[in-house]
Amino acid sequence: MQLKKLLTIITKIFLGAFVIAYPFIIFYMLQQNVAVKFMGLILLMVVAFSFARNKNKYLFILGLILCFLVIFFNQEIFLRFYPVLMNAGVCSIFALSLRKTPLVTQFAKKMTKGNLDKNQLTYTRKATVAWAIFMFFNTVISLITVFLSTKIWVLYNGFISYILIGIMMTTEYIIRKGKEKCSHQ
Repeated sequence: MQLKKLLTIITKIFLGAFVIAYPFIIFYMLQQNVAVKFMGLILLMVVAFSFARNKNKYLFILGLILCFLVIFFNQEIFLRFYPVLMNAGVCSIFALSLRKTPLVTQFAKKMTKGNLDKNQLTYTRKATVAWAIFMFFNTVISLITVFLSTKIWVLYNGFISYILIGIMMTTEYIIRKGKEKCSHQ
């Protein structure tokens, strides 16, 4: 059982690092004149690992289509769509969670051992909507960068996007904690 747990942790670390570093990896490989088809095969491995970990069949199918386009057409532009898919996937996770328990509510319940009052539940629903909207715009900007220079694509998808996500995450967390303190007084 320990080996399975260790492999799960290693896979999560690998996938997380790959997703974060993806624009830089692609940029470096392009600078080294690595074949686009080879990069498509690497992307295919990551898509397969991702599916094995989270079982999201829709993202898996989109990932496979993207890999097929990269490998079949051997065009760099298709490699640039990976961050678009990731952002769209996160956007859809936030948006679809609104049907049941909003994602921010799930996070907040884990952090507070499940004790959320009515005001906090209302806030976490609104925060989930805000995240879905934020990720929608992040997806749109990421899509626009696909058609710009490789340097701009790397700058946005490998740096600016993460800064914006960090700001959003920090701001939402501070506001949520502030609301928790107000509700306990």
